[in-house]
Amino acid sequence: MNDNDSAKRELINKAKNSVINFNDAEATNVAMETIRSGIDPVDIIEEGFIEGMKTVGDGFESGKLSLMDILTASKTMNKGISLLKPAAISAHEDSCFFGNLMLSL
Repeated sequence: MNDNDSAKRELINKAKNSVINFNDAEATNVAMETIRSGIDPVDIIEEGFIEGMKTVGDGFESGKLSLMDILTASKTMNKGISLLKPAAISAHEDSCFFGNLMLSL
């Protein structure tokens, strides 16, 4: 694994954990670090923020987390994604966003 791969993996883990831990500041930091690093923001969105939201959803389904936790995690995820959207659009000019859904044309 090269340095770029390990940096990407670290950012993915931070993004996922920011959602799981409802940490808005960390979500913002991950997004900014992703932009500075030149790592594909779509990877961080899909493998980090969205996977974190899936983990929170699993916790809700198992009864370990409440609906309020889902809403709080969603707010955290959206903080990170909203910062990454412009970079994702620039990196993938043949794609467009509809809300948090990205489509490749």
